Amino acid sequence: MGRAGTGGMPDLVPPMQAATGELPTGPGWAVEFAWDGLRCIAYARPGRVRLLTARDRSVTSAFPELHVLAGKAPRDGVILDGTVVALDDAGVPSRRLLMRRTATQRPSASLVTEVPVGFFVSDLLWLDGEPTTALPYQRRRELVDDLGLAEQPVVLSPSWPAGDAGHVLATARRYGLDGVYAKRLDSAYQPGRRSRNWLRVPLRQSRQVVVGGWTPASPDRPDTVAALLLGVPGAAGLRYVGRVGLGAGAPRAAVTALLPDLGTDDSAFAGGVPASVARDARWAVPRLVGQVEFTEWTAGGRLRLPVWRGLVAPEDVEDGLWDDGFADDERWDAGDGSEARTVDLDGPEDAPAGPATAPPPPEPAAPAGPEPAARVQARRLEQHFVYNSLNTIASLVRTDPGRARELLLGFADLTRAADRPTDDTITLRDELDSVRAYLQLEHARFGKRLTAAVSSAPGLDDLPVTSMEVLAQVRAVVQEVVEPRPEGGGVSVEAAADGEHCVVTITETATARTWTIRPAVATL
Repeated sequence: MGRAGTGGMPDLVPPMQAATGELPTGPGWAVEFAWDGLRCIAYARPGRVRLLTARDRSVTSAFPELHVLAGKAPRDGVILDGTVVALDDAGVPSRRLLMRRTATQRPSASLVTEVPVGFFVSDLLWLDGEPTTALPYQRRRELVDDLGLAEQPVVLSPSWPAGDAGHVLATARRYGLDGVYAKRLDSAYQPGRRSRNWLRVPLRQSRQVVVGGWTPASPDRPDTVAALLLGVPGAAGLRYVGRVGLGAGAPRAAVTALLPDLGTDDSAFAGGVPASVARDARWAVPRLVGQVEFTEWTAGGRLRLPVWRGLVAPEDVEDGLWDDGFADDERWDAGDGSEARTVDLDGPEDAPAGPATAPPPPEPAAPAGPEPAARVQARRLEQHFVYNSLNTIASLVRTDPGRARELLLGFADLTRAADRPTDDTITLRDELDSVRAYLQLEHARFGKRLTAAVSSAPGLDDLPVTSMEVLAQVRAVVQEVVEPRPEGGGVSVEAAADGEHCVVTITETATARTWTIRPAVATL
């Protein structure tokens, strides 16, 4: 399974690779999230940690916070397959943030604090002196779940039986992931091999694109359209992201009728277009915006298997939806072995763990209170909350799968709420649903230490409120008042009418402290 190292633990275990396929429908499979991050194999033993990418490059020194694995490793070591992930303020994996960390071999303490990462564990290859690759996947997951790794910054990626695949897919879409993995429960881990026992199932995504030209159906008929040339605007200009064919019917007729009048001699694409495409291309003034569906981004920043869904009317173009997740210099490789390839990330082959490489402690939290500044700060989903939620869900999959499914969907809804613009308005009903989802997740973690109740007077459900205005304060109360108390406490949230306005009262029942929120836009 690889070169033997000291104490018998291999120095190198090439990672198993996934084949692309459809989601299996029969039993005997497990389904996991396909995390957007840097695939790594972690070699850990007491006092030592080594992280190698899928291309066997050392990134040990690039992620000092992951050296905590040394304190969790058994005497004769452990080898883990996982993904290094950086989360944005909405708790969603961010490729751009991770690139900031992989752009340097030894990050500063301030960068580690500003852009923390976690290690999302999905498989176990070696345990305390014995290889585990020949064991069935189901048994490997049981062993890794029992290792006690689930503590920030380590996350056990939840693994679900195939019967729950629909819930996992729905959550992946809500959470903004671009795929899931399906793994046979009885399959061994095959180092360095690509196998149909492990499938990557891409989710179809939808996005806006700009039409920058077309390729004609025939050189003799330059105004006919065989495929549209698509781009996405960025800091450097319009970036070419691929081409898409047009089906028959109204969507095709709508765009082909407009293109001839937009013809121009100059390409609008910055950075050029592949020569094989540019040879026959007809360029267009980039005024048309369309909608496409596709499975995923390729390693080179192209749309994979795009399908044209029609033009977008000018008044319906959403400026906030242009970000494609790719840096302008396209250094990122998003495949199974993804890594930032233009910088030297090689560090010590076996870096010691200890205070010298540990990240600085976080800043102390601000006290809870109704002040607007505190509510704005609490809008983001703190990394520790995201990690705790995912680890709690992963543990419940084996003991209470129904509750785990409910919490999973609630978690995805919270990340969507956190990703809304700061001044976005939603209904009070939706805001209180987010509050309920948050309290359910915290109750699953705290158990009897947290009780909660959420209620609303009749006739208030459709009132507009600022997104997360109530949720942010509820989170502050739980994290800064209830959580520090060994005995915990209770939280009551009640919305009521007050003249022409709505008032939301939050009460911490153990201390009888109250916080009042009068949503500015909630007028009866």
